[in-house]
Amino acid sequence: MQTKLIQMLLAVMLMLLPAMAQTSTEVRAMPGGDVIINVKNVPSEDAGTVNGKYTVNRGDGTIKLPYLSSGVKVSGKTARDIERVVRDMYVEQKIYSDPIVQVQIDSDEGSVVRRTVMVTGYVGAKKNLPFRENLTLLQALIECGDISDMGSRYIQVTRGTQTRTYDYFSARDRALKLRPDDEIYVPRRPIYEGRPGSIGP
Repeated sequence: MQTKLIQMLLAVMLMLLPAMAQTSTEVRAMPGGDVIINVKNVPSEDAGTVNGKYTVNRGDGTIKLPYLSSGVKVSGKTARDIERVVRDMYVEQKIYSDPIVQVQIDSDEGSVVRRTVMVTGYVGAKKNLPFRENLTLLQALIECGDISDMGSRYIQVTRGTQTRTYDYFSARDRALKLRPDDEIYVPRRPIYEGRPGSIGP
């Protein structure tokens, strides 16, 4: 009985090791490095003002974002950490009610720039996924907990300066091969949007 328990514990530890390794090596914002902020679900004129590249202050490790009353402490934080902090500050200060914040980190401290695919919006968990060859739209969504009940079936993929919409329930769209730096955004599901019973072509 004791031997089986030990075997089970070892198996669980082996399953967790990849996730632990990924977390420990995840890129973090550093003083003097740059943080790229992209905010959606806000007025377009505000997005144009807020979105951009911000250099982390070498003294206090903060960046200064428009409309916020104080600097945002980002040094040592991952992209996902910064997304949560920025969103919470905009909501708490009653500037925006439901902003969608996307963050990329570009450090000047000699860190290797990692190729990623950004997944955000109404999904189980917003993530910056490490890019790998033949990664599909469906795989990326599933790795982020899939679209939520509040998520729309019509998914936006931004590649460079071009944004296209893909149908979650289309087999062809699901199989879309992603590229490094693609941004996947799942909008809020309109109340009139239904869910089909099967996957279409």
